[in-house]
Order: sequence, then structure tokens, then C-alpha cells
Amino acid sequence: MEVFNPHDKFFKETFSIRENAIDFLRGTFPPEILKKLDLSTLTQDNNSYIDEELKEHFSDIVYTCFCKDKELRITLLFEHKSYAVACPYLQLMKYLLKIWESNSKQAQRLIPVIPVILYHGKETWNVRRFRDYFEGIDEVFFRFIPEFEYLLTDLSFYSNEEIKDKVFRRASLQITMLLMRNIYNDKILGDKLKVFFEIGKQYFEEGEGLKFLESVIRYLYYASDISEERVIDTLKEVSEEGGKLSMTIAARLIEKGKLAGIEEGRKEGKEEGRIEGRAEGAIEGERKGRLKGRIEGIMEGWKDGEWKGERKGRIKGLRHCPKIIWYFY
Repeated sequence: MEVFNPHDKFFKETFSIRENAIDFLRGTFPPEILKKLDLSTLTQDNNSYIDEELKEHFSDIVYTCFCKDKELRITLLFEHKSYAVACPYLQLMKYLLKIWESNSKQAQRLIPVIPVILYHGKETWNVRRFRDYFEGIDEVFFRFIPEFEYLLTDLSFYSNEEIKDKVFRRASLQITMLLMRNIYNDKILGDKLKVFFEIGKQYFEEGEGLKFLESVIRYLYYASDISEERVIDTLKEVSEEGGKLSMTIAARLIEKGKLAGIEEGRKEGKEEGRIEGRAEGAIEGERKGRLKGRIEGIMEGWKDGEWKGERKGRIKGLRHCPKIIWYFY
């Protein structure tokens, strides 16, 4: 069964917007790589390279674009992490192989892949080379170990002000990065909520902005402990349309939660009933078994007693008969 992850869902909804992906690349990519990419050719790859094994680890956001100075296509793998991974290379290699296998099956030349990890977890993320995970190995064996890098964007490296005013330009990306950066601190998130929402004051009045706002409300509902009332009241202060939408979405989410709770209660009740029924059935069966055993024992005792009594009676009767009869017996 697929596990619902609100962080992954919010990340995917935000980065599925092409303009957000471009804004992210411009704000975080090393200049020497960025200047090589023709971002006007950036296109989302709608093919899914995730199998059942990879679903647990990846959000499946892939873009391709061409280089400026040559006909070379580049694949950009966007991956989100809300927790530190001991060795991210193992997961990334599985994904890279899926992409290259797809290239091979379509008779294409292999396309370079740039893995991009967005991290907003609590623990420190330590970037290491893949060969550093092979402890105690001699340098002569390094050539047998795959070597590649990934680009890490750790949101803890940026302040809220830098995210808002320097790194990113689009309102939706700024809000996403700020919410994800502060999602584990309800105190700061609650205090800064109005400031974050004010970034999208005009954006929330248009179609794309309202659709994005729905993602924001869902994310706060599932990933934080901030009350729906506080989110609604804050949005009302910033945007009239946003305030109306937030009330509708919040009511829908609350109702959905109630229905889910009722259904879960039904399932738990049925399971508890089955367990109790099995336990009671075992006890009742044991009781009936003992009773039946006693009855059968008594009946067998009667039969055995009757048979033994009858035999003893016959023997005793014969002993009082004439000897000739006794001998024939």
C-alpha cells in the first residue's frame, strides 16, 4: 500500500510547474553549470522511471534540456528529502540506471543526468564522495568504484530573508521553500505565517495562484500542527479570494478526515470483533469439548461397566452349574 507523504506531494506539485523549476535552477545551480544550460528548452519528462521498489524513495520529478553550445541533452533529476540519508548514492544509482535503461531501449545515446537533492530535515546532511563509504580500501581499488556527484540544496543553509529576497524570485517557490524550511517548528511557522502568505498576496488572486494555495493549505493541514482556524484567519488578512478558498478547502479536509476516521474506526471495530470472536469461540469450544469429553467418558464407563458386570455375572452363574457344563465353558 502506498504511503502518503505530504512533503513529497507538496514538493512534486510545486516543481511540476516549469517556471518554478527554472527559478530554482537559477537560484541554486553552480554558475559554471548554469551557463551551459539552455533553460528555454527545459521540458518535464512525463515518463515515470519509478518502480515499486523506488516509490518509497523518489518523487519522480525529471526535466530535460539542451546545452547552449552543442546538441547535447541533459536530464535533471529533482529529488526531495525530509530526512538525512546515510548513503544517497545507492538510491540515486537505482534511478540513474532506470533512466539509462530507458535510453538504451529507445535506441538513444545515453544522456547525462544531474541529480539534484532538496533537503529540509532536522539532522545535518554530510556530503561525502561515494568511495568514502568504502572504509579501509586501498587507493588502487578506487577505479572499480562508480564515481558521480549530486547537487545538494540544504534549506537550513539559507535564512528566511535570503529565501524571500535573494535566492528565489517566484512567489510560489519562495512560499514553498519557506514553509518546508520551517515546517518542523510550529512556533516560528505560526509567527511568520502572515509574512509568508503576503508574498503571494497578488498571486493568490489568479487561477494558478489559487490552485497553488490549495496545495499550501493541504500541506499545512497534514504536515504541521497549526490549526485550520489560524490558517484561515491569516489568509483572510492577506487575500479575500484566498480566505474564501481556504475555508472551503479546510472544511473539505476536515470532512475527509472525519470520514477517514469513521472508516478506520469501522475497520478497527471489525478486527477487534474478529479477535474477540475467535477468543470467545476458543473458550466456548474448549468448554464444550470438556463437557463432551466428560459425557463420552461416562458413556464409555457405563458400557465398560455393563460389559464387565455381564461377564462377571456369566462366570459366577456358571460356577453354580453342574461340572459337565462348567468344563465345556
